[in-house]
Amino acid sequence: MLCWAAVCSHSVLSYHDFKRIGVDDGLPNATIYSVAQDKHGYIWLTSTNSGLLRYDGYTFTEFPLLSPAEHQQVGNQDVGVLLIGRNNTLWAGTWGYGLSRIDGVSGKLHRIVADESSENALAGMYIQTLMEDKDGAVWVGTTLGLNKINPDGSIIRIGSPTSAQPLINQRIWSLAQTEDGTVWIGTAQGLHSYQQSTGLSKAFMLYPDADPQSRDNEIRALTTHHNDLWLGGRNALFRLQQGKLQKIPFFPQQQTPIINVLRFDADNRLLVGTYNGMFRVDPELLQFVSFREQQSLLPNVNVRSIFLDRTGVLWLGSRESGLYFARHNKSAFSALKNLLPTLPAEQFNFTVTSVFAANGVIWLGSADHLYRIDRQQQQLKRYATGGRVNSIRLDQQGQLYAATDVGLYQYNSKLDAISKVTTPFTLAKSSDGNIRDLQIEHNGQFWFGLWGEGVLAWDPASDKVVSYLKEEMRQKVGDAVQAMLLKDKILWVGSRYSGLLRIDTSTGAVLKQGLTGLKLPSDDVQCVEPGPANAVLLCTSKGLILYQPDNKTQQHWHSGNGLPSDNIVGAYTDRRQNIWLLSAKGLTLRPAGTERFITFTRQDGMVATELAFKSIYEDQTGQLLVGTISGMALIEPDLLWVNDRVPQVAISQVLVNNKSLPAQPHTAQWPLIKLTPADNSVEFVFASLDYHDVSRNQFMVRLKGFDKDWLLHSGKNSAYYSNLPSGEYLFEVRGSNNHGLFSEENATVRLVVEPPWWQHRPVQGALLFLVLMLMLGFHQYRLRHIRQINKLLQNSVQERAKAQLILETKVTERTKALEDSSLTLSLRTKQLEKSLLELAKTNKELTRLDKLKDEFISTVSHELRTPLTSIRGAVGLIAQKVVQPESEPYQLLVQTALNNCERLSNLINDLLDVQKFDAGKFVLQRTELDLLDAVQQAVTAMKTYSDKYHVTMLVNTEQLADDFSAAKAGDSRYLVMADPLRIRQVLDNLLSNAIKFSHPGGQVEVMLSSNGREVRVAVKDEGVGIPAAFQHRVFEKFSQADASDSRAKEGTGLGLTICKRIIESHEGQIGFQSVEQQGATFWFSLPVAGKNDSLM
Repeated sequence: MLCWAAVCSHSVLSYHDFKRIGVDDGLPNATIYSVAQDKHGYIWLTSTNSGLLRYDGYTFTEFPLLSPAEHQQVGNQDVGVLLIGRNNTLWAGTWGYGLSRIDGVSGKLHRIVADESSENALAGMYIQTLMEDKDGAVWVGTTLGLNKINPDGSIIRIGSPTSAQPLINQRIWSLAQTEDGTVWIGTAQGLHSYQQSTGLSKAFMLYPDADPQSRDNEIRALTTHHNDLWLGGRNALFRLQQGKLQKIPFFPQQQTPIINVLRFDADNRLLVGTYNGMFRVDPELLQFVSFREQQSLLPNVNVRSIFLDRTGVLWLGSRESGLYFARHNKSAFSALKNLLPTLPAEQFNFTVTSVFAANGVIWLGSADHLYRIDRQQQQLKRYATGGRVNSIRLDQQGQLYAATDVGLYQYNSKLDAISKVTTPFTLAKSSDGNIRDLQIEHNGQFWFGLWGEGVLAWDPASDKVVSYLKEEMRQKVGDAVQAMLLKDKILWVGSRYSGLLRIDTSTGAVLKQGLTGLKLPSDDVQCVEPGPANAVLLCTSKGLILYQPDNKTQQHWHSGNGLPSDNIVGAYTDRRQNIWLLSAKGLTLRPAGTERFITFTRQDGMVATELAFKSIYEDQTGQLLVGTISGMALIEPDLLWVNDRVPQVAISQVLVNNKSLPAQPHTAQWPLIKLTPADNSVEFVFASLDYHDVSRNQFMVRLKGFDKDWLLHSGKNSAYYSNLPSGEYLFEVRGSNNHGLFSEENATVRLVVEPPWWQHRPVQGALLFLVLMLMLGFHQYRLRHIRQINKLLQNSVQERAKAQLILETKVTERTKALEDSSLTLSLRTKQLEKSLLELAKTNKELTRLDKLKDEFISTVSHELRTPLTSIRGAVGLIAQKVVQPESEPYQLLVQTALNNCERLSNLINDLLDVQKFDAGKFVLQRTELDLLDAVQQAVTAMKTYSDKYHVTMLVNTEQLADDFSAAKAGDSRYLVMADPLRIRQVLDNLLSNAIKFSHPGGQVEVMLSSNGREVRVAVKDEGVGIPAAFQHRVFEKFSQADASDSRAKEGTGLGLTICKRIIESHEGQIGFQSVEQQGATFWFSLPVAGKNDSLM
């Protein structure tokens, strides 16, 4: 297992990558004089013109240190020093405005100022240093003297100029206390000690012979280690041990810079903050030691304060350069430049695409070169490949091969050169090949994963090649083999678009069946690697799958359960069964036997955070070699520092309607927050108070009463809610550190959303009471009203009882009379009903006759008026002798008059026929009739009429759609018992209608057929057809599709009515079929002679 945290961290602790927080990051002022941490985990800062600042890793919150009146008068103040006492009381020393105390229990501000008239007042208004001793007393060093504030609040002056034991100089620079209880006082001209029993000692000077006007004896910084006292002056560092002062030599031929602050770190090394950065001293060797290659960190920064917080983060406050912080831990990470320190660092700054190590040599692949690094010889060589190196493998004979985008290369150790291997691709009759992955079996067989060409197997011993999955890869444009794994004679193949495929290497069969229990989140499989306990790791663009073939189960790891990114490009299981995952957001470790994900980035010491390829290798010593976009990172797993400190989480800010509520400096707890109906939003801002890398801190939040479950917030430290229903809520938040360890306790805020005034229970109770009272009053009113009604009803009942007796007598008398009258009325009612029924029938017949009269008048008036007008015109011209007798116009006028007379005669005959039908006086003169002969006669007779309309007539005796059989004229099948004149009347009517409504040049076809039982005649035209809306009225009297006076076709509308009466009188049938604008077919059928013969 890994050696975690600080158990083995001493003597190798280091600092990495100081981060700067400046004005652009929200820091109000770039000068930081003091840094401290309260018990809740907040970082506190003092600065110029910005007061007291609290930092949660994201934002700075300012707290006033002056009373409102003072603040209004002087504005923001300079705060030079801060002390957080053991009871979380904040002591802030200002520069010119005395001392401010914020009580750790109540949060009240108490001001302590100087008063020249009082010996027990503060010595000066400019506070230089503060210290809390073992008894809880606070020592206050000012520019004008020293004070001690006892726990009971009393203030005493120590070493005043008028006292028996005055200070050598009243300006106090520094204070410290050793384990024996001695308080050490550093002044502008020397050092004093103070003990409760003996009081103030005589001054001890660093340079007794120095000029009194010089500042050589200025004790600017003090710190203690057990009973040893360390002193920082303007030009040297000293240690005072058992009364012996020893100067610590600086680096050769250099002058010690001005010292501002002294602090011991977790490794018991002394950190020295100076005008020229931070230095380090080994207390045992009594000498300054370098930070790796450099003597100091931040050499151009004036370091004014040093603070090591509880999580191991080192904070440096500077003069006009901002705030710096870095992690203080073991160094498990190194880079290529550490292996080859003599070579220029820029040679190692390239993207590493593949990694391999053997026999003390490291092999690296890049976009266009293969690199060979000899650790023993401290040499680096590179070989041009012309393409990206995707995989580096060693065969059983120790021969090294590199698979690239442009083919396969082999390294020749004797020639120290690489050469291209083309044999397998020549045998396969393909190009040199874009090889994405390479696997070499123990028997020497090569397996190439190709771009767009599937998998190629090559046996160098027999020079045979076999291609697999070529067709599968070609089905999708851009598909490629991205990764392969040889496991138990099965080749697992991860593709770009086709998911996971498998090949049986012993038989060469492609295994089509899917793996039971395996469900890939994405078909983009970027790596296939062996996992712990015979598992298989599958990297996809949507997370990593850990598949167990033994029990057919899988685990899906993704950003929702701890990974920094869903796109996993590589994975590796080390010899300790720890799993390492590679992504663009760092190197992630899942320690064996845990469910925790720990991600390492550049902040942890990696060369770069972004890992773009599956380039990771474990050498024989257990060291991991990882390729990044900025070179190779070397990792010593045994030295890895993992942040196992449980973080504190706090809710640092609450905003209602986007306005921040006032925070309290002394506590991290929030009082009950009430939202009125006018408050429609609330936002909680929280922080995990672990400052190693706040961007990787995660949060689990839940608003109890609203959220059903915990919500994971990555990269976001706030939760926003709007339009919450009225009720009580509890907001809870848990936070993690940069390595994914969550806090054990939740930070909470109670929230009450008040309902509108009408939803308050007292108001609802009052409204309910009012409604009940109204209901009760209404009920009482109703009771009184009912009582009055009951009284009136009783009186009325009594009066009605009397009247009832009289009424019953009269009713009995009248009942007898009514019975007699009822019998008479019943008889008369029956007679009346009979009369009304007869009257209704008569009325219905009169209505029908009235309608017929109107139709008759309308039609006859039109049909009479037209021929009469023609007759009158022709006769008038003859009478006026306009034309000469015997002339052609004369004959034309006479013929016109005769034709219209014939038309009038036909109209009158039609009317008489209809009248006969209606009167039941229509008589048929039946005889045996040959219908074929009758049809031909009718067609011949209508020849002149058809020529007038330019219509051709045709008689057809062929079979029709109703399966009638064709026959010749004279055949007994066409003989019917019928009235020849009436049948001729029907034929003439149907033919004239067909001709009249046909288009010029059209054709009228007469079709005759018989089936042995009936003879059927059909007249088909190619005219305008019958509108669908009119078809149900075709056989009604006086019915015409165009019944207007301006219609183009003459007629009375009686022809088809007469035809229907005639055919039905012959026990026949008549009908039609028509489609508008496609013509019409009228047909009738009569029984064959001998069938239903009877005379009417």
